[in-house]
Amino acid sequence: MKKNLSFIEEIVPLYFPMDNWEIVPGPSGENNTTIFILTNNEQYVLRIYETHQDENKVNYEHAVLLALKERPLSFSIPVPMRTKDGQTIVKTESGLLAGLFRFVDGMNPALEDLDQIYSFGNVTGQLTAELAEVSINQLPVYKPYYDMDSTHPRCSLDQIKDFSLTPPGDFVELTQELLIIYKQLVSFQDRVPFLKRLPHQLVHGDLNASNILSGGDEKISAILDFEFVTHDLRVMEVAVSVSDFIDDEEDETIIFKKITAFLTGYGSRIQLTEGEIHALPLLIQLRSLDVFIHFLGRYWDGVDSIDTVKRYIRKAAQRVSWILIHQDKFIKFCEK
Repeated sequence: MKKNLSFIEEIVPLYFPMDNWEIVPGPSGENNTTIFILTNNEQYVLRIYETHQDENKVNYEHAVLLALKERPLSFSIPVPMRTKDGQTIVKTESGLLAGLFRFVDGMNPALEDLDQIYSFGNVTGQLTAELAEVSINQLPVYKPYYDMDSTHPRCSLDQIKDFSLTPPGDFVELTQELLIIYKQLVSFQDRVPFLKRLPHQLVHGDLNASNILSGGDEKISAILDFEFVTHDLRVMEVAVSVSDFIDDEEDETIIFKKITAFLTGYGSRIQLTEGEIHALPLLIQLRSLDVFIHFLGRYWDGVDSIDTVKRYIRKAAQRVSWILIHQDKFIKFCEK
């Protein structure tokens, strides 16, 4: 926390020049730092962007949020606050970008209860429908998931392939997992033309338990963290959400019950095409590969530890393998 205090004191007065404020306890995100501010008995969330220092990315995110704010949503979203000069983004002297949002109350859900998972699918479908109606007068900065050369600036596909085939000494223990990842990366490239023909629109791009909140009734009450919002495959939203239900320590029957609950909730709002359904197993694998590349890049940047990237290598290999085994059954469940 101490490293942030200097620029917190620099940032907050730009939003509340005449008010007293204080930092209050609260959780922080995995990619960025979030700090909770209390002023005039109102709570706010100050977000320090540490994944990048690209104002265009943050401007796009804030533009989408302000447009969504005008839509008839049944759930809450972060609302960017404006400084006294009317800006939603602040740049610190050290070059970091920050934004302030109204606090959204709730708890990150466990997503174990099937009714809650249905609710997650339902609000995801509603978000998909509303994002399809949002028009932003600027181009998105983030590329679609299938443009894997753009996942992280430090990680070209050639670098990923070299790393996977000839892992450095610290990663030799994961040789088998990295070989699974490499094979899937190679085979995935042949499917990109098929993916490009599927429906595209604005998507959140990172819907999981850490980016949603539930209320007292256990239903999903808020969607947070639109940092990666971009124009991508519509069905990618489903692939990202469903991928977290795949856990090799979980009973296969339970996994499919969770997937069914989510898809039933989503299907009450959005009807996927046959092509989108058949792409889902591939896109779930893509999500896992993308997360691995993202955290490998952060490790090479010195942001994340070796243990973090090893965890995501194992997780990616496990989910890729699970899908390869179960994809026919998975598609039949989706078609129902």
